[in-house]
Amino acid sequence: IYEMFTAALLAPLEEDKRLLLAVMSQADEFTAEMARAVTGLDGARALLRELTGQNAFITHLPDGRTYRFHHMLKSCAGAMFAELTEREAYLDRFGDWFFTHGDPLRALRFYARSGNAAGWLRTVAEDTGVQLASADPAEVFACLDRWPREALRADPTALLVLMRSMFNWRNIPRMLTLRQLLLTAIDEDPQRSAEERGNLLGECDRIMSFLCYNDIRAMSRLHRSARAQMSR
Repeated sequence: IYEMFTAALLAPLEEDKRLLLAVMSQADEFTAEMARAVTGLDGARALLRELTGQNAFITHLPDGRTYRFHHMLKSCAGAMFAELTEREAYLDRFGDWFFTHGDPLRALRFYARSGNAAGWLRTVAEDTGVQLASADPAEVFACLDRWPREALRADPTALLVLMRSMFNWRNIPRMLTLRQLLLTAIDEDPQRSAEERGNLLGECDRIMSFLCYNDIRAMSRLHRSARAQMSR
């Protein structure tokens, strides 16, 4: 059925329409402005208007701005996207769109798919851990394992945010690994001002102090437990 759908409805379309459908199949919902920015097609709005009028597989939602694909069209167009040679560039544009429009979690996912370590780290730094707290830790860990160490050291602010996240996720070994990367980044950059170095090191020390606070709480619990046993 999907092959018949592609052959009957997608293959006969003009190249720009096929491109628009293939690229935008990567979004759950999208606007004409988003389609133009991501695909680079100046006539995206007119193309969407034509496509929406020609079939029922693209729905114009009640808000008057947002489009959504029928699941069959989305699947078939997604298969066409997989054959594009510039997939990473389009995924990067999705990341840029969501970054500039205040949706860091989606931006992170698209930067991860495109392999854009710098964009991913920039998003982490800009978010300061607010929405990152809702991310799947496994996805974050996978990216950290994937990104080159040079890319990680290039964004010390992101490293600080990630250190706090690792503490919240109780992954202290990764937290300490990120700390070492941060200290290396600070030492290896002679262009960094003394003030910036001091700010980075001060924030690093503050985050590391969370571990001391945890140790104090653990010791306090042990003392309370020992006193309770002695009182018996």
